[in-house]
Amino acid sequence: MRSSLFLPLLLLLCSKLLGSPAAKKPTAALFIFGDTTVSVGNNNYIVTLKGSRANRPPYGQNGFFGQPTGRFSDGRIIVDFIEEYAKLPPVPPYPQASSQYIHGVNFASGGAGVLPETHQGLVIDLQTQLKQFDKVKSSLSSELGDSEANELISNAVLHQHRNKRLPELFGQSKTQEAFAPEEYVGLVIGNISEAIQELYEKGARKFGILSLPPLGCLPSLRAANPKADGTCLEEASSLALAHNSAVSAVLISFQYLLEKFKYAYSSGFYAWLYDLVHDPTRFGKQAIHPSKKCVQIGLRIANR
Repeated sequence: MRSSLFLPLLLLLCSKLLGSPAAKKPTAALFIFGDTTVSVGNNNYIVTLKGSRANRPPYGQNGFFGQPTGRFSDGRIIVDFIEEYAKLPPVPPYPQASSQYIHGVNFASGGAGVLPETHQGLVIDLQTQLKQFDKVKSSLSSELGDSEANELISNAVLHQHRNKRLPELFGQSKTQEAFAPEEYVGLVIGNISEAIQELYEKGARKFGILSLPPLGCLPSLRAANPKADGTCLEEASSLALAHNSAVSAVLISFQYLLEKFKYAYSSGFYAWLYDLVHDPTRFGKQAIHPSKKCVQIGLRIANR
């Protein structure tokens, strides 16, 4: 059974070996699946709510892009830093991508979920994103041949972004009534496991996974804290820790069950943000942006 969970799933395929037949040079390609956290504007091309698009101020106002781009940020997001480190051009949203897809595609949609029923008709859900990837893979096979297209996927790094939508368990009465916290975590883990297995069956072999942050420290849950003092809601953060432990266990089991399955799990993401919230002055101007931490992890996996 799959839940109606919003799955901000960054499933990043980063090829390090494949070049076009003409160039005969190594290149990289990023294929990104997910939601708001990694979206670069797919929602600009679908009929959706105004609040589900990032094509207006205050987005994109820090001067890097010069205008809103569809990123839910005032500047760059994690995937932009990865592209910079990999010396890639910006990976476009799926509707803008060329037919060759040599440098990859971003399928992510703000508010996307595992099931079509999640914001149905207003987002590009995960299963639709996976179908879009199938079309891209077929196009790569036509362009490069089956052998090289398959090599691109098998030598890729899949990076699954954190699931930040567990807070809906604390903010929506229907969700609270339908699931106990432990049951909800189990459904979330089942969704993540199914997505990993499906992409494994399509040829992916390397996976990078980022843990959940301390969810109770999100502004919405701090505001909902019964203490009314702005502190983190520890119940939600504890649920995130349970989720992180379960994901780690799943990945360990996959390593033994699936041939050539490799992974790196960034369990430290929880601690990074926890420290930023509770002791921000210790980081100062020299603090490394969390996005750059993610890049360092992704590049380390790619160079294995």
